[in-house]
Amino acid sequence: MGPHRILLIRHAEKPSAVFGSGVDADGHTDEASLAVRGWQRAGALAQRFSAPEDEHEGRLRPSTVYAAGAGKGNGSKRSMQTVAPLVAVLRACAQVRYETTYGKDDGAALMADVLMQTGVVLIAWEHKVLPSLVAHLPGAPNVPCAWPDDRFDVIWVFDRTAPGWSFVQQPQLLLAGDSASTIV
Repeated sequence: MGPHRILLIRHAEKPSAVFGSGVDADGHTDEASLAVRGWQRAGALAQRFSAPEDEHEGRLRPSTVYAAGAGKGNGSKRSMQTVAPLVAVLRACAQVRYETTYGKDDGAALMADVLMQTGVVLIAWEHKVLPSLVAHLPGAPNVPCAWPDDRFDVIWVFDRTAPGWSFVQQPQLLLAGDSASTIV
């Protein structure tokens, strides 16, 4: 049957001139990790996605979470770090499948696995790859062709419909400075 909802998010803020150095979970400088603001977003996302189903437009609590794994040619830990607080919360109160075996360029295999799941699926990935993942959905809707480099604050929501999938964007509005606009 497959999932009834798929949520796509970009990993949280990365090291930059604006957000400063990356730090690992122990606070050590690590450019393959999130910036401090990214860790703040990761914590806020944990609350957003673990909220009871009647809050935040409902049905955002995932039963399966995917994050791009760090591997050969890609040492980034940011996707995994973005969802780590959420996975910890979900594991404390319910069962959740957490998958990090796919690399950022394994889109076809990732989406084949996603389509075998049930319930709500959350995918945290590298922004340059996110639009191409949608093409693997049967009856895929049109989405923006690129995810902007400066946007960490949007959720792409895909709901199963009779002919394929519907698509809406939800601004996260979790941290100061988050935009209420969608990606065009």
